[in-house]
Amino acid sequence: MLTELEIQERKVKFDNFWRLLRAKDSMMVQRSRIKWLREGDANTKFFHNCVKGRASRNQVNAILVDGVWIQSPTEVRRVVVEYFTNHVSTERWERPRLDGVHFDHVSQDDNEGLIAPFTGLEIEKVVQDSDGNKSPGPDEFNFAFMKAYWYLMKDEVRIMFDQFHANEVVPKGFLSYFVALIPKISAPMALKDFRPISLLGSL
Repeated sequence: MLTELEIQERKVKFDNFWRLLRAKDSMMVQRSRIKWLREGDANTKFFHNCVKGRASRNQVNAILVDGVWIQSPTEVRRVVVEYFTNHVSTERWERPRLDGVHFDHVSQDDNEGLIAPFTGLEIEKVVQDSDGNKSPGPDEFNFAFMKAYWYLMKDEVRIMFDQFHANEVVPKGFLSYFVALIPKISAPMALKDFRPISLLGSL
């Protein structure tokens, strides 16, 4: 049986112990960041090991489906497409009608503001306010590239927006995207352990 003084002393020692452990973890993280800053962007063995390690962690080599492990890349691809196609598909059903329900209307001035053409300043502000480090989609450009070379691209982007405003059509190429599977847990085995996200092109 510990005395009150011993209990307090044990609390202090545990507090110090956990503080030192956190400091050690923080130091290890800082060391890894320093090594990455020194060798990460160069064409070094360290860089290639990081790339290989990340690729192996992100690769789905096998998946558990109905108690059976699927390992063939073709079969893995097939069951993934089939699972998420069924998961996000919907059946057509009779939707309730809203006849007789009164909705507030926007004023004529507000409506004209909503349908007005995009200005160059509006487009540039959206580009500059966007996060530059998001993963690139099929066009392989992120907004960091767009921001750095905006002085070269702004006229082309403005033409694209003007064409969209005039024709109300977006080119099909802009609607293509990559579907990536993000693990929900540290060691995913089944498809329910993944969350699909779509990586859209920058435009």
